[in-house]
Amino acid sequence: MVPREWQAHYYRTSAGAEIDLLLHDRRGKPIAVEIKLSATPQVAKGFWTAMEDLSCKKGYVIYTGKEKYPLAENVMALPVTDLDKILE
Repeated sequence: MVPREWQAHYYRTSAGAEIDLLLHDRRGKPIAVEIKLSATPQVAKGFWTAMEDLSCKKGYVIYTGKEKYPLAENVMALPVTDLDKILE
C-alpha cells in the first residue's frame, strides 16, 4: 500500500514517453515504476525518455520473475513479491 502522503499517477506524453506508475515520495521526488508481465522484463525507449524528462533518480521494473537485479545505474528489476522495496 502506498503511504498516504505519497502521490501516484500515470504519465504519458503525446510523443509516447510513458511510465505506468509515477510515484512522488513524501519529499515530492519522482519514482518511475514500470509493470511487466514477463519473466525477462525490458522497457521501451519511452520509459527512459520519461525518466529523463521528469528527472527521476530512481526507477523500478516490477516483473513476474524471482530475482532483483539492476537494469541501469538507477533502475532495478524487482519481483512483484518485493513490491514493498519501492517504498523504502
